[in-house]
Amino acid sequence: MELPNELTEGASLRGNEYAWAPDAFPGILARAENLGFACLGGQFQFRAPGATCEMYWLNADAADRLPEEPWAAYISRSSAEVRSAFTTLRQSTDFAAEALRWSDVRELSGADASPEKYLCFVAYFIRERPAPNNSFKPTPLRGAA
Repeated sequence: MELPNELTEGASLRGNEYAWAPDAFPGILARAENLGFACLGGQFQFRAPGATCEMYWLNADAADRLPEEPWAAYISRSSAEVRSAFTTLRQSTDFAAEALRWSDVRELSGADASPEKYLCFVAYFIRERPAPNNSFKPTPLRGAA
């Protein structure tokens, strides 16, 4: 899904994933909420030149949308859950120590390393899906007899 410019401003894009500097992410999360996007969550990464170091164990995810949960309520709840987990991880994680896990990435563990320069938060946003259009007749599957 394409994200609007209001959300991608200042983000880095690798593959199909947008990432924001940790200081910028809370503002992006609030902006997404105002634009009608829910946040599924995300994880911290180091994005050094030529290397993406995913810290999947440092994730801040929202619980799934509940059955019958109104979209507006889900937006608010998912944002609050992600914001809380993001803030907790940011305050409790020694990112300099995490950077040492990638000893082969000079920018993270070398003598002149400054890992905080490469730290980012990858987040995933969704919009409410429109009601499915069930007015078409599906093509039957054909297989070998």
